[in-house]
Order: sequence, then C-alpha cells, then structure tokens
Amino acid sequence: MMPRTGKTWITLALLLIFLLYVPPAQAQLRVKRNPRGAGRVQHLNEVERRIYQLTNAERRKRHLSPLDRDNTLVETARAHSDDMLRRDYFSHVDPDGKTPQQRIAPAYSRTIARAGENIWGGHGYDYSDSKLTARVIMDSWMSSPGHRANLLNPDYTHLGVGVSVQGKEIRATQNFVTR
Repeated sequence: MMPRTGKTWITLALLLIFLLYVPPAQAQLRVKRNPRGAGRVQHLNEVERRIYQLTNAERRKRHLSPLDRDNTLVETARAHSDDMLRRDYFSHVDPDGKTPQQRIAPAYSRTIARAGENIWGGHGYDYSDSKLTARVIMDSWMSSPGHRANLLNPDYTHLGVGVSVQGKEIRATQNFVTR
C-alpha cells in the first residue's frame, strides 16, 4: 500500500496532465457558437438594389434627377461595409484615417467634383426580407438630417450601394459622386 502523500502526488500529477491536455470548456463553447461560415462576409444584392430604387423614389418625390447606378461606386461602398465588419468599427473615416473621398477617388477613373457617403449599421436583424431591410435602412437615413441631405443633394449624379453581412452584423454604405 502506498503512503497517503504518494497518492496525493499521483492525483495531483494526473490532474495537471488532464488540465494541460483538455481544452477549456469556454473554448469548446466558442467553436460551437460560431458555426462554419459565420466569419464570412456576404453581400445582400437584393437589398442594395432596393435601396438604390428607394433612393431614386425619394428624389423623384422632390423633383430631383435620379442617380445613375455606378459599378465602381458599388465596389467602393461594398469595400467600406466589408471593412467596417472585418475590423469592427463604424465610421466614415476608416482606422487608417482615410475619408470617403480618399477611398473613392483612387478607385474612380473619372474626375470627381464631389463625393459623399451614408453609412448604417445593425445587429441581430433578420435580413432575409430584403424589402423590409432596405426600408429600415432608408427610413433611418431619411430621419437623419446629414444622411437625408446626401440622399437629396441635387448636385450628386451617381450612386453605389454596398450592403454587407457577417453573422448577425450588417453594414450598409452609399457612395455618392458628382461628375
């Protein structure tokens, strides 16, 4: 029979081995909480299309010229929405200090007289209803004086909309330019 202190040391050694080789429960839960694909950013094309239509409908109500859809602006808007999700911030100025004008101008091959941007963010939304999602975003922008001013600025001629989702987070960006 082993002395009591010997059993204690063996028990402690086995416990130490167990703790070193078994991952903590929290890490196991984290894996289960983040299903495969939750980290991937997706674009909501139908929501983007509806926001573009709603923007021009608001402009028509006020006898303003519609904005032309611009693929380069769509890409810059998507890139900003993606970046806000990936780097976890919400601002017109990115963590590198770049403003909308500084992000849009290098990607845009034509001369820009003026540029503007609207952003929106949400968490926990059921974005499966593209019509409702677009309406919620537009209502938010139309309720904000600065965003409304961009939407209804008669000087803007072109628009790009980018709506990105990652897990339960959603970001939307509108990029406006005057050519």
